[in-house]
Amino acid sequence: MQLRITKGHGTGNDFVLFTDPDAAVDLTDERVRWLADRHVGVGADGVIRAARASSIEGTESTTAVWFMDYRNADGSVSEMCGNGVRVFAKYLLDEQLVEPDADGAIEIGTRAGTKRVVIGVDEAGADAFTVSMGDFTIGDDLALVSAVGLDVAR
Repeated sequence: MQLRITKGHGTGNDFVLFTDPDAAVDLTDERVRWLADRHVGVGADGVIRAARASSIEGTESTTAVWFMDYRNADGSVSEMCGNGVRVFAKYLLDEQLVEPDADGAIEIGTRAGTKRVVIGVDEAGADAFTVSMGDFTIGDDLALVSAVGLDVAR
């Protein structure tokens, strides 16, 4: 088997990405660990497969065409990765698999639900990808929406 892969970097993380529209590649833990291994494989923090959402079990409710099938470097399946979804959005655009909507955004299916990635331009004129990760919880009953004004220099 041959895979055409791309290496992507985003805010300190790196990923091996490839397109497998029908999710036909047997993405075993061993195969992911080999790809992510920095000594014998390509080396990455994770592996991202671009698959049609319709080809991934459990994604029937997503409005996205493409699903980010994300695996950690150890082979374990992950719901989501903030840096990974932004790199994935760039990959989908570069591979001409998606077109942004009228608002300059694309929808991506993930195991944490559909994520809307907005494509813009930063101060330096480079592409910028923004995604809302939503609220997060600590334990069973504490949800944090945002933290502002923290002084960690003390």
